[in-house]
Amino acid sequence: MLSKYLLPPDVFIRHWLVAREIKSNLSSRTASILDVGGSLGEMRKFLPNLKVVTTDVVAGADVLYDGHKLPFQKGEYDYVVSVDTLEHIPAGRRLNLLSQMNNISLKKVIAIAPFASKEHEKYEDELVRRFTKANQPVPPYLAEHRKFGLLTLDQLEDAVKKHKSISYKLVGRVWLDKCNFSIHMFEIKFGKLNKFIYLLKFGWNLIMNLLSPSIIFHPDKNTASRAMIIINKMK
Repeated sequence: MLSKYLLPPDVFIRHWLVAREIKSNLSSRTASILDVGGSLGEMRKFLPNLKVVTTDVVAGADVLYDGHKLPFQKGEYDYVVSVDTLEHIPAGRRLNLLSQMNNISLKKVIAIAPFASKEHEKYEDELVRRFTKANQPVPPYLAEHRKFGLLTLDQLEDAVKKHKSISYKLVGRVWLDKCNFSIHMFEIKFGKLNKFIYLLKFGWNLIMNLLSPSIIFHPDKNTASRAMIIINKMK
């Protein structure tokens, strides 16, 4: 689906990464996928030929749940994924959610979430100060990031120690996220020109979504913007 290339680059890349991981060992065109926290249904744009069911605590999901216990049976889905959800729950509950996802999955679990690299923490603190200084409310997503904390290296290592089937890798680059966010937020006082700028942003999205997959891999722990957790049950 071409419409996915017009999504904001941060939305595009995190869904592209998860879809890429699924496609890397997809053996059936009838595979089923549960997207935990995916109430907007964006994953369907990246896996249009597969059955994708969404579950979330907010309206819009195919299945609503209480935020504690996923209402699905053991092995009910081939793949269970989560895109930018772990950072919106307390750190002490994250491993439990991964365990529930693992129980529901037959083949693979893939979760991606913002990573607490030095540069990422610094950047989000700067954003909070910027909104506060401008007397603007801090966006809800950012407020929850600061409340619950981003995914840390210690949390990732702890997950690997407790579940040997878990692996992780760091992806994304903070400087790229900063650039994309600045473009996204750019506006001027003249309303009519803003309409033109709005259209130009779609062009920017298209260009970045075509280019960014080639530059997001192999960042270090100080500059990575996301962590990708994988539980591979097909080994």
